[in-house]
Amino acid sequence: MKPLTLVICVTIVAAMIIGTCGCTSSSNTSSSSGYGTTLAPDNLAGAISNQYTAANYTVNTPFVMTKQGDTITYKGVVTDAPKVATPYTRNITIVLAPDRTTAWTTYNSTISQQEARGYQKFMAYNAEGDTYWTGYLGGLSSNASTPQVRDDLHDPSNIGLILPAANYGWLYLTNADLSNHYAILTNEQTPA
Repeated sequence: MKPLTLVICVTIVAAMIIGTCGCTSSSNTSSSSGYGTTLAPDNLAGAISNQYTAANYTVNTPFVMTKQGDTITYKGVVTDAPKVATPYTRNITIVLAPDRTTAWTTYNSTISQQEARGYQKFMAYNAEGDTYWTGYLGGLSSNASTPQVRDDLHDPSNIGLILPAANYGWLYLTNADLSNHYAILTNEQTPA
């Protein structure tokens, strides 16, 4: 084999190996994830409404976004799926805060507002990665028709947005980029 032919063959083989080894350019700006296109924190309203619809909730009021400075708020109203024993209408507020101070201020202010409206604490918990407050309107009640509220504070996460659901469960919006935002979730529920 001629030296030039050998050099060309080696170059081609090397290019094929490098091309298949998974190497990537450091200038890759793709916003795609394993779950589809990654959504920015200020572009989630439609995706949140769609997530509830996909889980068989009725979206009474589609989620809308407001923004004040770097704090992003989503609000919407959903009703539990038809096969829930005691369906609730849920007034859901999601606040995405840019820093810890704003997150804690928002979380504590939300609880204070609910207490001022007559909600009384049933349970509160604060441990690393798990912070919440629950209350019943007028005090603890086993009556399913008593309005309830739950507030959660979540640290920044690259797993997406956790959405409040029936029976204190969760739905997951996995393509939301919240790696730089704390999430304060309010699930105020009244019988449907």
